[in-house]
This record gives sequence, structure tokens and C-alpha cells, in this order.
Amino acid sequence: MNKARIVSTNEIIKAESLLELYPNYSELEFICIDEKCSVRMAPACINKKDHRKPHFKKYRNREHIETCEYATLNELNQTGQNQRLNKIQINKIGYPSVFNLNEDNDNVEEKKTSQARLGNEDEGVTGIGGITKVYEFDSENIKFDRNNKVQSIDRIVDWYLGFPYNRDVEIEIKGIKIQYRHFFKGIKDYTESSKLHNERIFYGKIMLSEKNKNVFDKFPESVYFNLLGFQNKDEISGKRNNYSVKIDKKSISKNLLSRLKNKYNLLFEKAFTEFKNKSNEPNVSLYIFVYGTIDENNDTLLNVKQHHITFRYDEIRKTIIEE
Repeated sequence: MNKARIVSTNEIIKAESLLELYPNYSELEFICIDEKCSVRMAPACINKKDHRKPHFKKYRNREHIETCEYATLNELNQTGQNQRLNKIQINKIGYPSVFNLNEDNDNVEEKKTSQARLGNEDEGVTGIGGITKVYEFDSENIKFDRNNKVQSIDRIVDWYLGFPYNRDVEIEIKGIKIQYRHFFKGIKDYTESSKLHNERIFYGKIMLSEKNKNVFDKFPESVYFNLLGFQNKDEISGKRNNYSVKIDKKSISKNLLSRLKNKYNLLFEKAFTEFKNKSNEPNVSLYIFVYGTIDENNDTLLNVKQHHITFRYDEIRKTIIEE
């Protein structure tokens, strides 16, 4: 499991953030985030001494209660990474089936965030008898209500990454339905710009170089990310025309821009450090996901539509469709 609750503060925390937020985490006690369960949990792989991701695990001879919702969802998430889920299993987890492009979404997200973080900076609020409400944390929606409508791409990206055997489920955008496997388009090594003109969620590897460091502070009005994917090579110079992604700072609220900056800087520093130290996992890369369009004047530049951008330091597995 990638989340647990700190007993002393009732704060829900991700395993990957534990060392950063609580260097002396060994002094803390953790339990399952479902209050009906509250089985004791222990952090594992926090210092990255092996290739497994940081996570929480239950102690030996201790079990989650049969009705533990988080344990059920976690088990289905693990199963979905390696095999196809049936309709009943998918309904238990839930997935974004409607992408609601709200022009005023910045204000909605900012209001939700401010309400969720009044008093503390945790990612959830729990009540007696179980989880009553779970808020967003760094744009990652971890709601248990299985609401199928979303206004950001984070949960959409999470489904795409976590369920490679179920990318044939459909999502609706502007009244049109499309399968997940067709809604995502990778910008890989060599990619023709003609394949990037439809509105999709585009993703590509971010170049791990000084050029992509502190990008949020380099220019007053825009943020640029340089990708490894390229369009072609100049016949004379032999240089590659790499793709890039642009954020217009004026189109995003200061609060959301700050959250994106913090998340990006944290992931970039981790990925860049591991790359330089040659300690990175072979199939894991720093990716950018963007819902946007090609710039009218520059066919190697992707403009972010509204605020629909997110980052992942993860592995993207191939789509597997079982007939």
C-alpha cells in the first residue's frame, strides 16, 4: 500500500513522501487509513535500498478486516497491473469516464484545496466509522466515492498507468466517447507532428539536463519543458528539433502554478539525481502528461489547455488488449 495514517496526528501520508516530511519516521506509528480497520502498518523500502517502490505493509500475523475498503481497492489495483479486470472489479474501483472541461476549473480547484487544507496539510479528513471524505493532494485525487466525472487529468493518467489491460474502457470528452488507449498519444524518439494535432493527452519523457531545472523561474510569463522526443533532424546541422511543452502562467491560478512547481521540482530532482548516479531503474523515466494542442506557429511546441498538465516518475507499460 502506498498510503497509511499516522496515529498521533491522524494524517494520511504517502510512503514516497515519508522520508522528506518525516526524516525520523521510525519514531512514528502507522495504521491503515480505513478507520474501521486501523491495522498496524510498517514503512518499507523508504530509503530506496532496493528497486521496490516505497510502500506500507501490515505486520505478520495481523490482517485487515474483511470489510476494509482500502485493502480491497489496493488488492484490485495490484491485480489490474498484471491482468484484465472484469466489470464487477472495475465498478468497485471506479475510473474517470467523463472528462469535464470546465473553463473556470482553476477557481474550483483552488477553492477545494483551500477548504481541504484548513488547519493542516494532510491529504484526507476521516470520521468515526470510516472514511467520510478524502481530498486532493498535489493534484492527485484519491477519492473513495468512485465519482466518474473529473476536472483534471491526474486520475485519468493514474488509470492509464495502473491498468494496462483495461485501456479499452471509454471516457467522454465534449460529448464524444473514446477508449483510453486512443485518448493517449506518446511522443517517443521520432514523432511526426501530424500525429499530434488532435486534442489528446500527450505524454513524453522530459530531458534530464540542466535545461529543465528550475523551469518555473526562468521566464516571467511562461514555463517551458524540453522533451527527448523529436520531429526530425536538420539536414545541414544534423541537430534534432525536440518537442517542448509550454505553460502560459496567466492561464493558471497562482495556487495551482505553485503546486505544479513543487511537484515538478521534487520529481525532477529525484530523477536527475538518480540519472547522474546511475541508480535509476531501467524502465522508469520522468514523464510529462498534457491535454493540449500543437502551437499554430511552431509545430514542435505543445500548448497546455487550461491547467491540464501533470508529471510522473514512473514506468509506462504497453497497452494489452485481450480479445
